[in-house]
Amino acid sequence: MVIQVHGFDWETYEERVMPAFAQWLIEGDSTFAQQLFEVTRCAEEERYLPDPMQRLRVWPRARAFVETLPRGPYSRREYQKLCSAGHFTALSDRYVYKHAPQLYQNSDALRAVWGAIVETFCLPWAQSPGQLAHELAQEETTSTLNEQEVRNELVALLEQVGLKELAQEVNEQQTHVERNTWQPDIDDETASDKEAHTGRPEVLKSSESFEEDEDESFPGAAQGVSIGHHPNTLHIRGWLAGISVRAMVFFEYLACGRRCMPFGYDAGEPFGMFIGYLTPDEVRQMASCLQDVTPPEELDAVEDYLNYRYQSPGTPESLRLIDEVLPSHAPELVKAIRLAARQGLGLICSVD
Repeated sequence: MVIQVHGFDWETYEERVMPAFAQWLIEGDSTFAQQLFEVTRCAEEERYLPDPMQRLRVWPRARAFVETLPRGPYSRREYQKLCSAGHFTALSDRYVYKHAPQLYQNSDALRAVWGAIVETFCLPWAQSPGQLAHELAQEETTSTLNEQEVRNELVALLEQVGLKELAQEVNEQQTHVERNTWQPDIDDETASDKEAHTGRPEVLKSSESFEEDEDESFPGAAQGVSIGHHPNTLHIRGWLAGISVRAMVFFEYLACGRRCMPFGYDAGEPFGMFIGYLTPDEVRQMASCLQDVTPPEELDAVEDYLNYRYQSPGTPESLRLIDEVLPSHAPELVKAIRLAARQGLGLICSVD
């Protein structure tokens, strides 16, 4: 399963999307929800279904399901909680609340309607991978420039108080780091040559990982930031646990299924694959937790995972846990968090 993190326009979700579902579920008026759905990729694709398959269309099935929902006082209160983005989010931690706001049963059709609307209206990073890579590269450049400014101020301050030797040492250390930073040149050496020289498999650079072709099984799908396949989420979670428990919990909300979704989650459905999200405030808190964190290099993470896989069997106490392996896509995740925090966005995670 490939996991992607997308920017999440929380304002549109809270003020436009969920009120449309509230009017549908509580008042029985599907007008606004249908208007939103009709412009989605799901609705556009279903217009080309052959006549014998028209009965399988998502919207008629979702509407038929909603018509069967109970309308008693308790049910209406439950729907109000479910369709209030802020109220639902506060009660969505499945580790704390065993019965988060929910329908009496999940409907794959209703989940697909919700997912299609979210994809169309709430994913502001729905642009070409190259554009997203450019924005993330700008974020990284800004961070590097800030670090350089702080270092220059430190050197100037040391010189002002008469510690010229220490200032010179700080300057020389930075120069040494810059000169010895390995930057692979793809034009001069092939991936197979690099693997032969280093003994480690070639790994794409972060900027290149956003330039991969779109998944052919979902043409036109909104682009996000890939954080690898499913086992890598365990690596990231374990890595975050050593930095900040709060950051780890936010990642569980985002990508580990700890947060309930309004109409459930199913990775096997094209529009039911959203597993979790973070509000803009939660993104800012997570960015603050990771403010001074330097993610591990991808080559080091690959080597660490290989060492984990081929560790020699011994006593149980000597064996490492998979959560203790370095994550290979942490730089992409950290950049996405910082970019979303700067733009005032939330984050939402899809599992395909």
